[in-house]
Amino acid sequence: MTFFRLHLFLLFSFHCSFGKDATIAFVLAEREYDTLKTVPAFYESELKPLGFRATYIIAPEDGDGRNDLKGMERALDAADLLFVSVRRRAPKISQMNSIRAWVKAGNPVVAIRTASHAFHFRGKDPPSGHALWEGWDAEVLGGNYSNHHGSNKKTWFRIEPTAKGHPILDGLQSATEVTSGGSLYKVSPLAATTQVLASGRAEGIDATEPVAWTNKPVWGNRVFNTSLGHPDDFEAPPFCRLLINAIHWSLNLKLPEKFSKPASVKEARLPELITPDDLEIELVLREPDVANPLYVNFDERGRMWVVEYRQYPWPAGLRMVSHDKVYRNVYDPPYPPPPPHASNSPFRGKDRISIHEDTDGDGTFDSHKVFLDGLNLVTAALKGRDGVFVLNPPYLLFYADKNEDDRPDSPTPRILLSGFGLEDSHSIANNLRWGPDGWIYATHGSTVSANIVLHGLNNKPIPGFKPIHRMGQFAWRYQPETHRFEVFAEGGGNAFGIEIDSKGRVYSGHNGGDTRGFHYVQGGYYSKTFGKHGNLSNPYAFGHFPSMTHPKVKRFTHTFEIYEGTTLPKRYHGKLFGVAPILRYVVASDLRSHGSTFRTEDMDKPITIGEDPDDRWFSPVEIQTGPDGNLYVADFHARQVAHYIAYSKGLTDAGLGRIYRLKTKGAKHVRLGDPFSPANLLQTALRHQNRWHRETALRILGDHPDSAHVPKLRSILQEEFGQPALQALWALNLCGGFGKEVALETLGHKNPHVRRWTVRLLADQREVSSEVSIRLAEMASHESDVEVRSQLASSARRLPAQDGLPILARLARLKEDDEDPHLPLLVWWGFETHASEIDSILTHFKDPANWNSHLRADGAFPQQNLMRRWALSGGQTELEACAHLLALAPDAAHTTLLLEGFENAFEGRTLPPLPERLSRALSKALGQENLSFVLRRGDKEATIKAIGRLKDSKAPISQRIQLARILGDVKEVRAVPVLLSLVSAGKKMSLRHEALLSLQKFNLPEIGKTITFAFPNLPEELHTGAIHLLASRAGWALELVEACVSENISPEILNREILAKLRLHDLPQLQKLLTAQFSSIKLQTEIELDRKMARYRFLASSGGGNPKIGESLFFGQAGCAACHVLFGKGGSIGPDLTPYDRSDLNAMLLAIVRPSSEVREGYEHNILSTKDGRILSGFKVEENPKVLILRGLDGQDHVVPRDQITSLTPAGRSLMPSGLLDSLTDEDFRDFFAYLCSTTPPK
Repeated sequence: MTFFRLHLFLLFSFHCSFGKDATIAFVLAEREYDTLKTVPAFYESELKPLGFRATYIIAPEDGDGRNDLKGMERALDAADLLFVSVRRRAPKISQMNSIRAWVKAGNPVVAIRTASHAFHFRGKDPPSGHALWEGWDAEVLGGNYSNHHGSNKKTWFRIEPTAKGHPILDGLQSATEVTSGGSLYKVSPLAATTQVLASGRAEGIDATEPVAWTNKPVWGNRVFNTSLGHPDDFEAPPFCRLLINAIHWSLNLKLPEKFSKPASVKEARLPELITPDDLEIELVLREPDVANPLYVNFDERGRMWVVEYRQYPWPAGLRMVSHDKVYRNVYDPPYPPPPPHASNSPFRGKDRISIHEDTDGDGTFDSHKVFLDGLNLVTAALKGRDGVFVLNPPYLLFYADKNEDDRPDSPTPRILLSGFGLEDSHSIANNLRWGPDGWIYATHGSTVSANIVLHGLNNKPIPGFKPIHRMGQFAWRYQPETHRFEVFAEGGGNAFGIEIDSKGRVYSGHNGGDTRGFHYVQGGYYSKTFGKHGNLSNPYAFGHFPSMTHPKVKRFTHTFEIYEGTTLPKRYHGKLFGVAPILRYVVASDLRSHGSTFRTEDMDKPITIGEDPDDRWFSPVEIQTGPDGNLYVADFHARQVAHYIAYSKGLTDAGLGRIYRLKTKGAKHVRLGDPFSPANLLQTALRHQNRWHRETALRILGDHPDSAHVPKLRSILQEEFGQPALQALWALNLCGGFGKEVALETLGHKNPHVRRWTVRLLADQREVSSEVSIRLAEMASHESDVEVRSQLASSARRLPAQDGLPILARLARLKEDDEDPHLPLLVWWGFETHASEIDSILTHFKDPANWNSHLRADGAFPQQNLMRRWALSGGQTELEACAHLLALAPDAAHTTLLLEGFENAFEGRTLPPLPERLSRALSKALGQENLSFVLRRGDKEATIKAIGRLKDSKAPISQRIQLARILGDVKEVRAVPVLLSLVSAGKKMSLRHEALLSLQKFNLPEIGKTITFAFPNLPEELHTGAIHLLASRAGWALELVEACVSENISPEILNREILAKLRLHDLPQLQKLLTAQFSSIKLQTEIELDRKMARYRFLASSGGGNPKIGESLFFGQAGCAACHVLFGKGGSIGPDLTPYDRSDLNAMLLAIVRPSSEVREGYEHNILSTKDGRILSGFKVEENPKVLILRGLDGQDHVVPRDQITSLTPAGRSLMPSGLLDSLTDEDFRDFFAYLCSTTPPK
């Protein structure tokens, strides 16, 4: 690029009469970066040839004229674009007025480098007759310039991957880092109206800063700003291209054709791929016909359908608000709208679904077409049901194509499901495969969350449908005809890919080591990285399944294909072929039975790479068997496929991708023929040697069910016992011929897989006839096949209790399964599913035979785990059920086992209020006199004994807690000194809490005096409980307020909630003191709350927060964890926040700033007064005809007999205090909100 000199103080213009005929007004008034030279040179070499015209407004570096932008008014009158390169100038008032008028008219602005402080004097006044615009940076550019990093530090910039697809980034490599000549400006946080396009870093500085962004001010302008603009930047082609694109975008102009070339391909050579001697590999597709292939499928014509993941890793149109260190992201908005996306939509992505055909049968894919493009992170496309199912998280879509012209009948798809998370694009919902039962199966990765909602025919969520929430990985399925969604199994690795073998078993790979993946059984819970990927949805699972056993091996094979064709050498038949994208190979493994599941062991590696470093671009991410019986391997072709590594270090390329065919060496291509014609379809479905053909034929049968096939299929089921019999059962189900009559026959079939699938299909209907129910229970007693027994256990969960429990009881008695890897837990999960049907469970255990179990889950028999599960739930109904179960125990040995289960539930936990029936049952079972029962009758000896045990530090803590509670219930005054002593100096915090609760029940002045005096020395964990105790009675409340006035207790302890409670007491002296000392504490006005909402909204949407730091604030300074659970940790006073849609910024801010505006049902704040003068506040946890349980902000449950309640009234406000976050700094709030909006625990 050549430069030329401009004479200072000179205003001049020149014009080009061709091209776009757009005039740019260049305002150049700075001296640090020579833009008086670089900008005109840039115009001459890059813009003028494109037809732009230029007008220059310049000012001298020094002297009186430095603030005079001569000709500004006239230049702007003729301009189409304002280009600003100015540093700390104060134009004349008329000139500034013209700039303001230009901007406020909504005209476009491009600004570079020092323009962030163009009209700012650092607090100094402008010369007389001149004006500043100190809000220019924030109001127009959306910036927040504060300073810059040292000029001696090297700096680099790169395109922000989250902005991939923006027109300003056309032709720029997102993975390429470019050296910059200038220092890095500190500009964070930007306004919420900005979109960051490029970020920079400085040598030795961890934090990055935005260096290029767009902004949309309130006037609707198109504004582009960059802190780049050093002379060296103008020598860098990426910067020049960025600026050219920005000028076109600002003027809403299309780029010239010469700029529309696709990004350059970095590495075009084919890698050396090595195979064993009896195999060979062929390249069948490569760029430009495909790029970033992620998913492969074949239709009945033998055509290959490919999902090209070109948009990876960042969704188009979403702005990243925060992320953790492995780039699990929070976006604003949280999801893009569903397609179609117009050509100018920011949500239009680069993904596409392409179709590739071998038109002449020679084995070469010579025809290429695109079914859909403009998609935004699409992961699967499955043909069937007269159209194509497209998985485009957060949506599952259906595009009808009834005439099969390979074009959707409508550009607007039907939305079937929504709610699949987008936090991590190498973990989002993925893979669609037809199951033999007519369901579509898929997986969901580990570092994303899901809140699945069904949509109706109008594409809107079905009213009243409760979202299905899961954190992390699971296998799922969808039934198109009945519009049902189910989690098939929960847990696993970073599940990306699903496999269904010839017996209908479901598998997925794993991103960990020492395994090849998971064998999923229906309803199973599997291991995962708990904490990072969230806990299992069922807290009462009491265990989980591991991955398939395998010798030590490096990670990972994230998906695999079980080869069940006949074309490859025989030694590979039935073997597992896993793709390892990080290790750059394909591995073949033996798959062997391991009880009711499987284990694997590697045989060899059918594909490895050569020694050239460029061979390491081979990244196999998908493998499928084709119609010809060969294996097809999709090569994403990247140095690193993990998104947060690949796109931060330039190790991938969106323009590359290959698909290979792995075949027997020297084998000739086999033509498809006509296996799916009406005449051949049934024969193909039943008997073809290649599993792909059988699967495809079953799918076609499901597309158009024909009852005419039913007689023949039933005949085959009756006459054959091999694979055709199983295929016939599946086909019969798809054709509508499966029912009770068929099931009663096939439950006794010689083929165990026919029996297994009969059980599964029956339970999928969720109910069975009494005849079938009896047959299933009998079957559980004598079934010889362990996989069938496994399915019986899974299916028992899906049936009503009266049908499921007899099956489970019989399975539990089978000693041969006590060492099986799956069956003990499956049987327990069956019982646990029915645990809420308490009457059915208790009726079941009235039969002594049902106590005889050999299967232990987590070391315990089913009845032990039921005791533990009911006790853990803590509800009065469930605790009553524990008492009934104890009463049903047939002997002392079983009683002991139940007690062990009960004690397990409270290991490390506080004992809840126990119903009288359970207290008596426990005392009886423990062989003790019923001390609690006698104590409640007022027995004097029992009272003395109870107080003695309460003082005895060696007595069981659970018994001491129970006695403290009862002594308070019976208002035994002799216990008060002991209870006060425990509060002041007890060793066990749970007992000290219980003592505070008991003391509330005594109306004694000395309690208030003692607790008030002891308060400054109490541990902080007791402060809330002690304050609520003192606030509950008028006399004690007066002691508290007087202590706060004298500052023996900090007055800050009297928050609005406590003050509101204190004002309810009818004690004139107390009210007089409150009025005199605390009347200045006022509620915030609506205007103040609105301002706070606006401030928080700006901070939360500006991004930049660190969710890991925010986690410590949530559990610390902000105090949220005292009441709320998030990701399995926290208090139980308020709702569990984990399943909430915390990406809804306005809803979350409303709950924080105005907690009383909308109170969730079940958490309404109540004020309760008792006959003995107490005032309690909280929400109702439980109530029955005898007692009401109120939980307050102290986290304790107050059990109040109904006959002691004088009034119970709604408080009309939330129990959640307002102003909780007032103490946080702006930076703290960003961190806090980044954590609050995270959908998985941050790392």
